Amino acid sequence: MSIELLSVPSLLCCLAFFGAGVVDSITGGGGLITIPVMLAVGIPVHYITGTNQCSAWLGTGVAAAKYLRTGNIHLKSALITLPFAIVGSYIGAKLNLMVPDQYLKIFMLVTVPVIAVFVLLNKNLGEEDSADEQPAASVLLWSAVIGLVLGGYQGFYGPGSGMFFMLAYAALLKLSLVRATGNTRFVIALASVTSIVTYAASGAVIWNLAIAATVFNIVGSYLGASLAIKKGARVIRPIMFCVVALLIVKLVVDLVR
Repeated sequence: MSIELLSVPSLLCCLAFFGAGVVDSITGGGGLITIPVMLAVGIPVHYITGTNQCSAWLGTGVAAAKYLRTGNIHLKSALITLPFAIVGSYIGAKLNLMVPDQYLKIFMLVTVPVIAVFVLLNKNLGEEDSADEQPAASVLLWSAVIGLVLGGYQGFYGPGSGMFFMLAYAALLKLSLVRATGNTRFVIALASVTSIVTYAASGAVIWNLAIAATVFNIVGSYLGASLAIKKGARVIRPIMFCVVALLIVKLVVDLVR
């Protein structure tokens, strides 16, 4: 399937991917922007996930490279998380085939506001970075837990997983929000390779739209990463709360449909 690139639907999708690139590279949650837009302009449902992931992958990689180049990735924890995230994602995808995701949506609708309140009350969360002072056993344990649990969530349901990775790194490994975001982009960029190949091989991608949207997403991702690195928690926290609000709206809409 292809789409007319000089059409209004295509332009709206590309602009959505630009915005998603900015948001993704700062907190995660770009899919909460792109997927509703793609649905609204009439992209067939079975093409949306594949096109979305293929369009965002290179942008995620660009953001990860920007964080890595500026020293804003804690490589030890990121590399430990990666294989566990891949395993968790596989398990989550398998569970999705056996368990209705309705139960998870209800659980998330309760827990997401609690997480938001926790972050709001802990104003210093992610302001300082003491990850390099953590015992090696603690880094190993928490990195593995983050990978398995949040990789499982990403495979089972997905929306907001980048934000949850970032918060887990900040709360459990004591990373600054900037380095926590860098870790998240690094892990997601590498962990997504398998699903990208799967979607590409299955024909569930609108390639001309994906290629055009990728360009917009790369620009947005680079700008977002640069902004996060420069401004730190001052820009990350407010955008994170916007993502939380979008996630709550999506959960409510999914439940009442």
